[in-house]
Amino acid sequence: MPTIGFDDVLLKTAYCGICGSDVHNFKNKIYQTPLIMGHEISGVIEEVGKNIENFSPGDRVCAINVKLDISGGELGGLGIFQNGGYAEFVKVPQKYLFHIPKNIPLKEAIMIESFANITRAMKLSRVQDNEKIMIIGGGNIGLCFLKALLVEKNPEYIIVIEPHTFLREKALEFGADEAIPPRKAKIKKYFKEKGEPTFIFDCVANQETILLGIDIIMRGGTILLEGIHKGTIEFPSFLINSKELGIKGCLGHDREDILAAIDLIRNNDIPLDKFISKTVKLENLQNLFNSYLEPGERKFIKMVIDLTA
Repeated sequence: MPTIGFDDVLLKTAYCGICGSDVHNFKNKIYQTPLIMGHEISGVIEEVGKNIENFSPGDRVCAINVKLDISGGELGGLGIFQNGGYAEFVKVPQKYLFHIPKNIPLKEAIMIESFANITRAMKLSRVQDNEKIMIIGGGNIGLCFLKALLVEKNPEYIIVIEPHTFLREKALEFGADEAIPPRKAKIKKYFKEKGEPTFIFDCVANQETILLGIDIIMRGGTILLEGIHKGTIEFPSFLINSKELGIKGCLGHDREDILAAIDLIRNNDIPLDKFISKTVKLENLQNLFNSYLEPGERKFIKMVIDLTA
């Protein structure tokens, strides 16, 4: 049982989603350990510290990390630098607390964090209405991009590039104009008919996908890198110059982005339940993480840990 301070609440965890970064840590040990992971958290407040304002025991909340200034030496974050949501109770600083609207169930509220990544990315990219959009990677974040862009920006077309059949089918179900395997000839054939994309949201961001985006995008277009690649990537600098491309990075989300994501979900018909492919109890967490690392066809979007009684 965590001991809270004056500026914390004790949260009884209801659900916690599994993020791709958690899987990377499980595989590569990129965080300091020992550590309880989990940063896509929903639950009910059990106890509040004496300095807590606007939150009370019994409130339904989500606990979401707020972007810090890393350049200034600020390090923090539930499930990354301090214990997170893969536990029955978690200590949450007030700066990471957000009320869950009444029309969002606790289980589906874990998706708010994913959509906060999207609202920040759309803000940074400056994507406008009626754009031609390509999303590289049709996993959880790619599909969140798809739904948010359809709701907010009414694109001329939106296409998803994804190797797994299950995720391509989900992309079409969620409203994509087309979902194509990562085969350049087939991709170029589509754009020859429909016109080159003006915006690319790269949810993988490795050497192969970045080069694909630079090759495919329309002159003067923008590529936003949402995926995180550990290592060095070579860029064709002359092609970037000659096409006058904008390349933008994105990492995390601030309070404004999280509140925008809550408003986006509250005010629009976004089927959060369709993103959640499987829910398991905490005691099955090890097996669930192992399943992420198995080779073969991926047949899920988001996995969730259920910590309700």
